[in-house]
Amino acid sequence: MTGKSLTAALAALGLGAVAVGTAVAEYPEQPITVIVAFSPGGGTDVAARSIEPYIEKYLGADLTILNKPGAGGEVGFTALAQAEPDGYTIGFINLPAMFAYSYERRTEYSRESFTPIANLVYDPGILAVRADSPFESLADLIAYGQENPGALPIGTSGSVGSSEHLAIKQLENKTGTKFNHVPFGSTAPLRTALLGGHIPVAAFNLGEATQYQEEGQLRILGVMAAERSGMAADTPTFIEQGVDLVAGSSRGIAGPAGLPVEVVTKLSAAIGQAMDDPEYVESARKADVPLNYQASDAYTAFIVQTDENLAAVWAEDPWK
Repeated sequence: MTGKSLTAALAALGLGAVAVGTAVAEYPEQPITVIVAFSPGGGTDVAARSIEPYIEKYLGADLTILNKPGAGGEVGFTALAQAEPDGYTIGFINLPAMFAYSYERRTEYSRESFTPIANLVYDPGILAVRADSPFESLADLIAYGQENPGALPIGTSGSVGSSEHLAIKQLENKTGTKFNHVPFGSTAPLRTALLGGHIPVAAFNLGEATQYQEEGQLRILGVMAAERSGMAADTPTFIEQGVDLVAGSSRGIAGPAGLPVEVVTKLSAAIGQAMDDPEYVESARKADVPLNYQASDAYTAFIVQTDENLAAVWAEDPWK
């Protein structure tokens, strides 16, 4: 390469860097797609649609929710991991389920496939039955599971390896019970099956059940939290009922790996502003969305810790 051509090449590279820097500085300049890896009506979808207008308000861009359900969320997580890291495709990720799948089978993504942006929700797990169920307490359920091992189906909103499935395994280990896990893939069909009497017990998240308990359709047998939730103040925790079990799922927003730091900063800041908006806080309360904001750095640390905890559980008791 001649001196002139080298100079020209370096100049072109410099112009390219300036162009990229300008594009990031002006971000966002077009609508942003937000992938939700579950069907409409579930907890993640409700969380996404409830905060959508407030992120738009503070980010200055339109958001489009794109539901991509399948394989307990794996289809949507994969689509997010494979998107262009330009800030115009982001999505909700669900822990621990997203990483749990990678322990039992090969997935097209890993922890390194994503750029954490912000966590929005931490929703404790529950066990629920229809209001007319013969199981009136967690103790009733445990007694049946001890006396009839493997006979009682418990539906979950995820798949094998989901947070609900892992919670059931922990319940079995702690109480000497055995249940029959029935994965539904998302909350809406599971809740429909439970309300219709097609499944006797369901494990999903508190924010997805409180409305139905208040309406007298469901009975929550226990909440898998360290202390009672204000969303269901009259419902005891598992710990209160003698079972030391704390479990739940987080819902946060991430982009594909390689997302520019400046883009992450803008998105995380806008989400933080949205979550402080009094109107949104009230909207989330009405929608039973349990808020738990973490900015990018804290969320990254939470993700790493979650994955390491899963690795430890898998080493002791593989769930496949």
